[in-house]
Amino acid sequence: MASKHRNEIIRKKQRFEEKTGWESINDHSLDRASHKLRALFAIVVVFLISLFYLNHIYKIQITDHQLYTLKAEDNRIRIRPIESIRGSIFDRNGNMLAESYDTFDIIAKKEKILSIDEFIINASKVFNLNKNQQEQIHNQIKNKKLKEITLKKDTTLEEFTKLSVDQYLLPEMELIINSNRRYIYPEAMSHLLGYTGKLSESDFDSVVDVKDGMTHVGKIGIERFYQNLLSGSPGYEKLETNANNEIIRVLEKKSALRGQDIYLTIDSKLQNYSYNLLKDKEGTIIVMNPHNGDILSFISHPGYDNNLFAKGISSKDYKRLLNDKSKPLFNRVLFGQYPPGSTIKPFFGIVALEEGIIDKTKVFACTGAYKLENYKRPFKCWKKDGHMDVNLSSAVASSCDVFFYRLAETSGIDLMHNKLKKFGFGEKTFIDLYGERKGLLPSREWKNQSRQAPWYPGETLNVGIGQGYFLTTPLQLANATSLLASGGDSVTPHLFLKSSINNKEQIYNYNDNKTFINIDIDSLHIVNEAMWRVIYDNDVGTASHLKKIEGIEFAGKTGTAQVYNLDKGKTGTKSLQDHALFISFAPFESPEIIVSVIVDNGGSGSAVAAPIARDIINFYFKNIKTKVAKQ
Repeated sequence: MASKHRNEIIRKKQRFEEKTGWESINDHSLDRASHKLRALFAIVVVFLISLFYLNHIYKIQITDHQLYTLKAEDNRIRIRPIESIRGSIFDRNGNMLAESYDTFDIIAKKEKILSIDEFIINASKVFNLNKNQQEQIHNQIKNKKLKEITLKKDTTLEEFTKLSVDQYLLPEMELIINSNRRYIYPEAMSHLLGYTGKLSESDFDSVVDVKDGMTHVGKIGIERFYQNLLSGSPGYEKLETNANNEIIRVLEKKSALRGQDIYLTIDSKLQNYSYNLLKDKEGTIIVMNPHNGDILSFISHPGYDNNLFAKGISSKDYKRLLNDKSKPLFNRVLFGQYPPGSTIKPFFGIVALEEGIIDKTKVFACTGAYKLENYKRPFKCWKKDGHMDVNLSSAVASSCDVFFYRLAETSGIDLMHNKLKKFGFGEKTFIDLYGERKGLLPSREWKNQSRQAPWYPGETLNVGIGQGYFLTTPLQLANATSLLASGGDSVTPHLFLKSSINNKEQIYNYNDNKTFINIDIDSLHIVNEAMWRVIYDNDVGTASHLKKIEGIEFAGKTGTAQVYNLDKGKTGTKSLQDHALFISFAPFESPEIIVSVIVDNGGSGSAVAAPIARDIINFYFKNIKTKVAKQ
C-alpha cells in the first residue's frame, strides 16, 4: 500500500509539472539571473577599460603632450655631421708634406634590403661580382653588428656616376665620402709628422680639442700636437625624414670650417738628404738654428710608412713593424736616451773653468789610465799609451779620458750635477711634440732614492766622461750644443713656423721663449777653439781625418758611448756595442747651424757619426743656406 501510494504521488507531480510547466519556468529564471550577472560584469569591465583609455588619452594629449611631441619630432628629424677639411702641412719653403683628399665608398643600408637573394643577384649584375665576392656580401648582411655593407671601396666619383646608370637595379646603394690623409715623404717625415686615424674612446682624454662630428684625429707627431689648428670645426645638416628614413628636406645647415694650414721649420730637401745618409743604420740627426730654435732637420731612422696608419693599417703590417728588430716605430729623437760619452767634455770643461778648478794652462799627465784610491782596477783612457801632458784644449781635442777623470774627482758629483743642469741635461727641451723624455743627470739623491744605495767615487769618474748612469736625449744634446754656438742664448727648439687660413697668418715668435744662460765668455772661447782643433789639428784632433769642406770651417766633438747589448746570436751573452756620437756647429766664426748625430751601436764617433755631420754641413751651405737666410 505504501508503495502504491508513493507511486501515485509521483504520477500526480509529473502531471502537475506537465500541465503547469513548472520545471521550465524554474530553469529560465536561473538563466535570466545568470545573464544579469554577466551583463553587470561586462558593464563594469567596459567602464574600467574606458576609464583607463580616457586616462591614457588625457596623459598623452595633456600631461605628456610635449614629451611625445619631441619623440615624434626625433623620429622624423635626423642630424647629419659634416666633417671639416683638415689643414695641410708644409715645410718652411711651402713644399707640401701632408694633405687631405677624398675617396668614395659605395655602400648599402641593411634596413633597405628586403630580399637578400634578390639584392645579391642585382649587385652581381651592377658590380660584376664573382662567387667569392657574393659570399662576402652575404656574410656582411648576416652580420648583426653591421648596419651597412660595403659594395666597393676607394672608388672615384666618375666611377660611381657610371654605376649609377644601373641604380634602378640596386636602389639600396649609396655613396659615402671619406676624408683621407696623404703623406708625401712617408718614411723620412714619419716620426716628425705622425699620422691621423679614426677617433677612438681614448682620444677624448688624450687628444686636445676633439669636437662633435669628428671622425679622424691626429694620433702622434705634429698631427696630434697641432690637432686644434689642423682639424677646423665640423658642421651639420638637420634633416627631415619619412617613415622609411628617407630624406625629405634639409631644415637647417651649418657649414664646416676648414682647418688651418701649418708651415714647419723643416727644410724638406735637407730632411730627405739627412735621412738617406743613415741608410741601413739606426740613429738620429738634428739640424738646428742656434739663434732662433728652428729645427731644420728632425731624423729618427728607420722610419715607417705613415700612410699605412692613415688608411687603417692591417694587423699583418702592424705586426711586421712591431717585430722589426730595427724598431721603426720607435721615435729615437723623442724617446731615445743615450750616454753622451765624450760629447759631454766641452760642457764639463766650461764648468771646471768657471769654477776655478783649472785654468787654460793647467796640465795633467795621461799615462793611459787613472788610479783611484781604494779601487783595485784603474780607470782606463781610450788611448792605451796615454796622451802625455795635456791641458783642457788638447784634452778636448784629443778626447783624453784621464784629464776628465781628474776633473771629476776634484769637482765631485754634487757640483757636476748642479752646474751641468744649466746646459739642459736632465730636463725636457719642451719641443712642440708630445712624449719627450728627460734623460738622466745622476746625483747622490737620485741614486739613494732609486737604488737605495750610496754614491761611490768611481761613479763620479764615469759621469766625467759621459758614462755610467748619465743619459741624454738627442734633443738635449742638440740644445746644449746650440748654447755653445750662440754664446748662451737659449731658445726653445721648435717645429712650428706659422699657420695660415684665409690669408691670415700666425707666426711663431721665438723671442717669447728666449732666455740667456750665463756662460763665461773666455771659458766658452777656450772650449770652442778646442772643438775646432778636433777637426783641424792634425796632431791631436780625433776627427782630423775628415775631408774638409771648401770655404767652410766648423767645430765639433766626437763621442763613443759604451753600452751593453745582448749578442744577436743565441748565447744570450752581453757584449759592448758602442754608440757613435758627434756634435758640431758651422761656420766656426759665426755659427748658423748646429748638427747633432747619434748612430745606435755604430762604433766610433769619429769614424761613423762625424762624416755624416760633415756631409750635412756641406749640403746645407751649398743648397739650403740662401733660402734660410732670406726667411
